[in-house]
Amino acid sequence: MKKEEKKIRKVFTDYVVFWNNHEIDKWGVLFTEDTKFITWSGGRYDSNKANIESHKKAHKFLQESKQNMTYQLDDISMEFLHDDIALVYATWIWTDFKTDDNVEDRSGYLTMVLVKSDDRWLIKTTQNTR
Repeated sequence: MKKEEKKIRKVFTDYVVFWNNHEIDKWGVLFTEDTKFITWSGGRYDSNKANIESHKKAHKFLQESKQNMTYQLDDISMEFLHDDIALVYATWIWTDFKTDDNVEDRSGYLTMVLVKSDDRWLIKTTQNTR
């Protein structure tokens, strides 16, 4: 595995850990300041500030509802468009997700562009599909 691919995979390891632990400030450090994030429900955040603020609200609800934090990423694949630009695809799986009347397994896809800045890979844009 190439050195840069390992660095990108580490971004996604951290992404999952921070997400499942409700550490949204740490999760937000994985993104560029001008990131664009499109949610599975069609919401769009045009800055990392908005991305973090909105996801903090969502995580407050997740914590209050004692949601099962079993989010994971699988089938991560990447293509380097340039030495400092990578296109990444991943499958997300959220098992035992509690809804108002049952528990279900949810899944979807992430399409992301990452850019390398000061030897760090950061998420520039995200399309989340369920």
